[in-house]
Order: sequence, then C-alpha cells, then structure tokens
Amino acid sequence: MDIETLVELADNLVFTETGQNLDSLQKEVLKGTLNGKKYPQIANDCQRHPDRIKQVGTKLWKLLSDILGKNIKKSNARSILEKFHFSHISNTGDDWVNINSNHINICGENRQSPIPKNKSSPTPTDQNKNNTNPENNYDLSEAPDLYWMCDRHTELTTLKQWILQNHTRIITILGLAGIGKSVLALQLIPQIKDKFDYIIWRNIDNYPTLESLETSIINF
Repeated sequence: MDIETLVELADNLVFTETGQNLDSLQKEVLKGTLNGKKYPQIANDCQRHPDRIKQVGTKLWKLLSDILGKNIKKSNARSILEKFHFSHISNTGDDWVNINSNHINICGENRQSPIPKNKSSPTPTDQNKNNTNPENNYDLSEAPDLYWMCDRHTELTTLKQWILQNHTRIITILGLAGIGKSVLALQLIPQIKDKFDYIIWRNIDNYPTLESLETSIINF
C-alpha cells in the first residue's frame, strides 16, 4: 500500500486526537519504518543521531497505540495502519452502505491535492442585488477553508444518485471532527450545482437560533 497514504492517515489520526499534526521528524521516522528501514538507516537519511530517532519512534508508537487502542511498534506499524485503512476508511461494509437511512459514515481521508475555497462566493452586498448571473446563486462564504481534497469517487457517485435520481431531500454525513465531511460536501457541489437554482452553505455555529438561520437563508 502507498506509504504516503499511510503517513497521511497517521497524521490525520494524530491531528483529530491532539489538534496537532506530526512534525517533520516524526513523519520521517514513520515513513522510514513503513519502508522497512532500521533506526540507524533513518538516522543516516535524516542526519540525526540514532538515539534521537529511537526516542522519536518510541513516543510515536505510544501515541498511535493510545489512539488506535493497539500495541503498535516498529514491527507491526505498517500492518496495523493498513488494516485500519481498509476496515475504516475504504470501508464498503455495513457502516458505508446504510443507503436506506441516507447516511454516509466517513471514517477517514486520503489527502491528495489542493482544493481552494470558492473565491467567487457573493458578498452580503452582492446577495441583495437582483443579478441573473448563476454564480450569484451560490453562497459558500461560510464554508471552511480547505486546501486539500480526498479521493471519494464512490461516495460522490452515491451522493449524486441520492440527490439527482432519488430526489432525497436530507442526507447526513457522519464522522469524527476533522475527518473529511466538509471536504466531501465541497467536492460534491461543483458536480451538482447546475441542477439547482441556489446552493447555500451555512455554519450553524454562527446562528444562535433557528429563526436567525432561516432569516439568513431567506434573505439570500
């Protein structure tokens, strides 16, 4: 399995748990270990003392062990991360095909390339103008800034089927904080926007009451 994918997976797990990404040395230790290298080889590649590499590795395995609930060490780090990836991220089992409930359970992500936030979202002033430009009917001004995207072809296909063919009105995307729900939604928008008169993104944290949320949407 691709090493970069596993490193990104570990980085995402650590960020979700601690709010911090793996530092560059932790990533090098993890990458080297996943490639089957010994600590002295990794130390030579990084131009660091072997004791320092061993120290970083020991703390990293403990951190990942605490997050995944497994006894992770150099010898099994790759196999455990791969199993987690296939059982939770590439999951096509019951957690995923819960189609009748119109839920998608997102367990992880595979970051690949930048995805800039839509910069053409109308400002509040623009929203009050009667403009026939279709772009003025898309308000993503409250969408989060995302600088990467994940490969979710299967999920996107299912979402498009639910929305465009089955005419499903409400779909929930479930998952841990920071795991990729917003990424999936933002990837979907360009693929379906031509089928809708309006697309509005609202962050409910910005609206203390249902009435204020309704007012914001109606005024747009």
